[in-house]
Amino acid sequence: MKEWISQRKRIGIWAGAALAALVFVLSSLFPKTTYRVVKYHVVLEEEEQEQDIVLTPETTVLFSFSVGEVNVSGVQPCLDWGAENCPSGVLCVDVWQVSADGEQNYVGQGSAPLNAGLRRSYTYVALPHEETLCGELILAIRYTPAEGEAFYPSLVATDRDMGECLTVVDDEPYAGDLLMYYASEQETYPLLFDAKLVCLLLVCVALTMDRGRGKEGLA
Repeated sequence: MKEWISQRKRIGIWAGAALAALVFVLSSLFPKTTYRVVKYHVVLEEEEQEQDIVLTPETTVLFSFSVGEVNVSGVQPCLDWGAENCPSGVLCVDVWQVSADGEQNYVGQGSAPLNAGLRRSYTYVALPHEETLCGELILAIRYTPAEGEAFYPSLVATDRDMGECLTVVDDEPYAGDLLMYYASEQETYPLLFDAKLVCLLLVCVALTMDRGRGKEGLA
């Protein structure tokens, strides 16, 4: 009876080790995706002032900046409409990627409605090809109003030029910067370490039990 119970324990431990190994393999093959949000410019320095750029249907704001080797999945420019009623149109962002030789390659367009629950918000716009969207980027930001709409939101900018970007409003250089976040997707493997540790621990326990059983048999 005692030997039968001991055998069941060994089987259970080996089964647990196999399950932990399976979790390890599956976690390696199917990572989870998380978003990392980066503050590009959201905190005003001393004496820095906010300025509004009204996004009329004829207005396009070009914003050129570098994100390094981070793959960008979306941007969050700050918009304000200064009233309780939220404009019902759509914020559109076209994106170009600048190659090492300076060539500007059009990537595609993202769009999103404004957040109706706020009168000011960082509106998230997902961008295409987030797996390869990195380096120097050029954004063309514009607003497409709803039918019959005559009330437009504003991009929130500042009067400080960070020196790391270029802002152009309707083909005219703008002496300032936009308030903005950008987001990147990252693959994470949250169970790898735990599954590996549990697997190794259970294998060691199982081998110890098998070794002890062998010594009992010799005795």
